[in-house]
Amino acid sequence: MGLGVVNKKQPTTPVSKFQTMFGVDKRALAAFRVCIGLIGMYDLIERWPDIKAHYSDEGILPRSTVTESFWNKSWFSFHMMTGSVEGIQLLFLVNLVICFFLTIGYRSRINMFLHYLFVISLQARNNVVGHGGDVYMRVICFFGIFLPLGSVFSIDSAFKRPVLRRENKKFVVTNFVSFSLICQVIFLYVFSYVHKTGDEWRVDYTASFFALQLDYFRTFLVDYIIEFPNLLKIMTILVLYYEGFGSVLFFSPIFTAPIRTFGAFGFTMLHIGFGAFMRLGIFSPTCATGTLVIYPTWILDKLFNYIRTRERTDFKIYYNGRHGYNITALVSTFLLLPDVEVSPTPFYIDEESFIQTNNGLHNILSPSGLIGNTINNNNNNNENNNSDDNNGASLNDEVEYDSDHINKNHQSHQLYNQPSQLNNWIITRDLKGNKYTGYKAMVSICKASPILWPLVSILELPLVTSYGKKILNMLERIIVFISDDILVLKPFVSNQLTEEQQQQQNQHQQLLLKKRKEHLNGIDSSSEEDSISGGVNGASGGSINIGGGYTLLKSEEQQEIDNVNNCNYKRRFNRNKKVKRVLKSLIFNVCAIMGILFALGWNCNTVNCGIPITLPQSMNWLVFMTRMDQMWSMFSPRPPSQHWWYTFEGELDDGTLVELWNNQGLFTWIPNVEPYTRDKPNPYPECIGNHRWFKVYENLNSGGGFETIRMGLGKWICREYNTRHIEHERLHRFNIVFRNEAQHLNNTRSILPDQILWQHICYNKPQS
Repeated sequence: MGLGVVNKKQPTTPVSKFQTMFGVDKRALAAFRVCIGLIGMYDLIERWPDIKAHYSDEGILPRSTVTESFWNKSWFSFHMMTGSVEGIQLLFLVNLVICFFLTIGYRSRINMFLHYLFVISLQARNNVVGHGGDVYMRVICFFGIFLPLGSVFSIDSAFKRPVLRRENKKFVVTNFVSFSLICQVIFLYVFSYVHKTGDEWRVDYTASFFALQLDYFRTFLVDYIIEFPNLLKIMTILVLYYEGFGSVLFFSPIFTAPIRTFGAFGFTMLHIGFGAFMRLGIFSPTCATGTLVIYPTWILDKLFNYIRTRERTDFKIYYNGRHGYNITALVSTFLLLPDVEVSPTPFYIDEESFIQTNNGLHNILSPSGLIGNTINNNNNNNENNNSDDNNGASLNDEVEYDSDHINKNHQSHQLYNQPSQLNNWIITRDLKGNKYTGYKAMVSICKASPILWPLVSILELPLVTSYGKKILNMLERIIVFISDDILVLKPFVSNQLTEEQQQQQNQHQQLLLKKRKEHLNGIDSSSEEDSISGGVNGASGGSINIGGGYTLLKSEEQQEIDNVNNCNYKRRFNRNKKVKRVLKSLIFNVCAIMGILFALGWNCNTVNCGIPITLPQSMNWLVFMTRMDQMWSMFSPRPPSQHWWYTFEGELDDGTLVELWNNQGLFTWIPNVEPYTRDKPNPYPECIGNHRWFKVYENLNSGGGFETIRMGLGKWICREYNTRHIEHERLHRFNIVFRNEAQHLNNTRSILPDQILWQHICYNKPQS
């Protein structure tokens, strides 16, 4: 048996410099989609414990407070429909499902649109807890709506066609949408550079020192570099000027792809470095996700060529029926390389396989089909031995089952008469020509997978093999039970046929064999065709119902007549489809152009960038409605040089003095009874909580509408504390005291005067 030679290098469609500069790769978009979905799920899970505090009417900002002080009339929010904790939790669950569907690529464009709506809805409900990562998430989701995120490595691409075939895809997408997304990525860095005007950035290069000294943000890795001031200055220079001018590498006229790859890798590593040395919430992973769309096809082809081996490319999967189609589609899309050949198994014809193969008897009666191979095997055994690369080769060699080998003569009969068996759903063929089914087919798929290959040694253990077969059999029965017994009527199988029906079926098989043999010998078989197309059971239209769920298809001549009759309809259908496709592309490109112009104008309005571009006031409502408003002023014009913390000094109903902020008091609701310390807590981040709470505390002393936030936080503390304590242990009143210290370049700090930001009384005591 001869094996086809598979080159390690996969031929790809040539990519021009223009496409490299202004296009995005579909594989990069798939990674972009997955990261957006994963980050979305992580963000929702992180916010979940704070639903009551941040998003319900029982929290810090009830809906009435939001509409009075933190609302824009152009916004909309699903989360404003309800103020109950249960209602917000339901919306979170819906959003989680959307993010999951987006991750796996199910209805990618629709779910990206829904995710975008939920993102801007959640941010509008409580804008106080938002940060730069949230802004970047919403703007890249906006442009992601108009890109083919589900073209590869997705459920959409897995079930795109009724017949699974290997495809040579064009991976580059070049249009105004791709260019707009690239521009949005560039805006993040260029305008961040423009905002950094302080001497710490431009003169003495001490910005990295001050940024890494911030107690909440710094990680343990900072301790290893903070004592090297010259290194920190170099880091400051690199961050500043790479943000400002690194995007020029995306458009190099020479060595375009390698230099663009270097530029994209630099920005990715920049955010990995930020995330390693600073706690930035979802900001670092979201920004790193944005850099993925910059990587050109050149580097992605090289990465795929690196993992491409003969064992992974010279691999075939034959599927049969609905279940085989589903399994093969998922496996070939997510676990195997695109080089793997996938095709239907021509073992038998039934109504289901006709729908999946979409080729009728042509596949079966072709020289590579089952009947053709059977006849050729009877006439000339050598002819079949040389046709390894066609579907028929899988029928004349031994197929390795879980228990034993099935020989040629018994194989066809067994597979034909067991259409609902897992053994008949998929058959795999490795580079040596060995064919497997059942559990061994799964192991062979793992061997050919660049993802699952480490599991092969475990799956081949005798104990794992034994239980693996049992689990597969159980899953098979469950799938068949659900799909056949519950969702649809279960068709008759061959062992349920009456003796008369079995004779009719055998008669039609013999007619098909005879027809194929005469066709190969050049004999006119029109009479036989008529007898077949007429049907024993009186099936009209050239199809034959032979019972048992099997239907023989129309003859090729009749199919050709039908094709001619439907030619005009197909032309009209294709023409309408083309018009719709062009119209949709036009709308997407126009929306993307408008979005990037909004972003450019808004960024130029927020800082003096030297570009005379401004948006008219009449357009602001569109900017706020699409939430393209953005300002990239992180650590600008200079990083903070002060470190702050709070003490919530209160008095209980019985006069006991307590402090609530230290030792995570506002999360455990266990007070620190006097004498308590007013020094900065250690560890410090645990007292603040996640980044959402950090923004609350940050806005207490410096944010817009801080008095409203202080009032809301005060009411929240009183309610939550007093529901957990009764009688004389209730909290009567408390003060919010702001404490801070100044950071010096010699790595010392000096305490600054305290400030009482807020005095809150929970209830009035009755006068004695």
